[in-house]
Amino acid sequence: MAVTGFSFELESPVNAARIFKAAVLDSQSVMPKAMPQVVSSASLLQGDGGVGSVKQFKFTEIVPLSHVNQRIDVLDETNLEYKYTVTEGSYLGTKVTSALYHIKIEPSAGGSICKASAEYETTEEVELTEEEINIGKDGLLGTIKAVEAFLLANPDAYA
Repeated sequence: MAVTGFSFELESPVNAARIFKAAVLDSQSVMPKAMPQVVSSASLLQGDGGVGSVKQFKFTEIVPLSHVNQRIDVLDETNLEYKYTVTEGSYLGTKVTSALYHIKIEPSAGGSICKASAEYETTEEVELTEEEINIGKDGLLGTIKAVEAFLLANPDAYA
């Protein structure tokens, strides 16, 4: 059993509170609009959207898995911080025993800085390759960039 993962920072011209609202608080509405080629639908499976709630994202045929479920572990609207655990989908059960994600969005002079990280605990028999880790990293990075593009194209959304 090994622990591995990634982290990155991304500067955005979009206001921190606005990108947090769209990318985190209303992700199940925004993702199919911002990424229709990737996310076919999204819904709140359980809860009211707060800690303990479970969101499900269903993917189009270009993604090698049908869906992923995310349980919200931390949702701090004041500090724009979000942590979630993947409870179904991805490499769970085959390569990893847990997948934890952390997103924190901070205001900056030009808009915001998104800090994101993931921690994967692998099964005893498996070590994730750099390519497999980069798939998760590129997916999260691409999601944030897609939400940013959606917000830039829709200046009144989540204002």
